Amino acid sequence: MNYSNENEFLKDYDPEQYSPVAVTVDCVVFGITKVSSENYRKLDKQSLNVLLVKRKDYPCKGQYALPGGFVGQDETLEEAAVKVLKHKTGLDDIFLEQLYTFGDVNRDPRMRVISCAYVSLVNTENVSISDAEWFTVEEAAELPLAFDHNKIVQEAVMRLRGKISYTDIVFYMMPEKFTVSSLQEVYEIILGKKLIPAAFRRTIADKLEETDEFEKSAGHRPSRLYRKKLNSKDT
Repeated sequence: MNYSNENEFLKDYDPEQYSPVAVTVDCVVFGITKVSSENYRKLDKQSLNVLLVKRKDYPCKGQYALPGGFVGQDETLEEAAVKVLKHKTGLDDIFLEQLYTFGDVNRDPRMRVISCAYVSLVNTENVSISDAEWFTVEEAAELPLAFDHNKIVQEAVMRLRGKISYTDIVFYMMPEKFTVSSLQEVYEIILGKKLIPAAFRRTIADKLEETDEFEKSAGHRPSRLYRKKLNSKDT
């Protein structure tokens, strides 16, 4: 049929001629957690953790999953992600960046569901979590996560590893003040390799500023505390 304008076309347009497709958001929240060492001569050990929730309903009832949910008819993808994080984890006003779109045909047994994944970074010491649990990324990799969430976590880890090399997003996971050695350990945890201390200090020097404070710990010489420079960019 020939239409003289778009309004005429839209009057006859029937969206039900296509199979229904739903859109969801899934959020990969990363944080660094610290486990105190029983040996006072050793630094506390840190690990990269991801936040998971246990599904209470079918499908995948009882399995762990990323915090996620369906996108409403009148909300943007980012608005849906913010809503999901607040409702399912209690997190609000945190770093949020779109990761990737996952659209395997059979990724959800209910219907065709396309998921837009987001990455969030938090300082675990400054946030309160509800109805969710922290797992190390290694532990999460061993779990049969719901849907294709193992794949999403893997993609998010790869994104994080790539971005810390040329952005300052790692500071979202750090306390306001920190030692250079603790910052280096976070880089090493994320990158999965050891870094040469002198080379790391040269690489990171223009992003840091000294404070007049020192780490309060017994058993070794106190280390100076630093913070991120205010003019250091996140992206």
